[in-house]
Amino acid sequence: MSPEERDLSWLLDGLRDRTPGVRHVLVLSKDGLKICFTKDLDVDRADQLSAVAAGVQSLSLSASAEFGTGLGVGQSMLEFAGGLLLIVPAGEGAHLAVVAAEDADVGLVGHSMNELVEQMGSFLTAPPRHAARR
Repeated sequence: MSPEERDLSWLLDGLRDRTPGVRHVLVLSKDGLKICFTKDLDVDRADQLSAVAAGVQSLSLSASAEFGTGLGVGQSMLEFAGGLLLIVPAGEGAHLAVVAAEDADVGLVGHSMNELVEQMGSFLTAPPRHAARR
């Protein structure tokens, strides 16, 4: 893990610890690769959450193209039995995803997420990947 990822993980843990109802926090690239995550997630669960969040954001983009202005993806929220998944854009090519308890204050969680994105701006960027040269 790079020093930047350790710094981000510490900040993600801070968001989880200070926001009631937040269980997990993860930063992912738009194509579904985990960048960093809270220490309570193991690598496999972080991969799984990353894939789910990327899928939700992809569906949001499709809905925006078909039924909205087509100007991109804003915030997404998915409610499921026992919890909520909230996702916000977090820089060029990156998203911040939070899993919260079903009774969490969505406004407070969203506010905390947006504050974190503002604080970490340039760190929460996932540049496009390029094919490896052979």
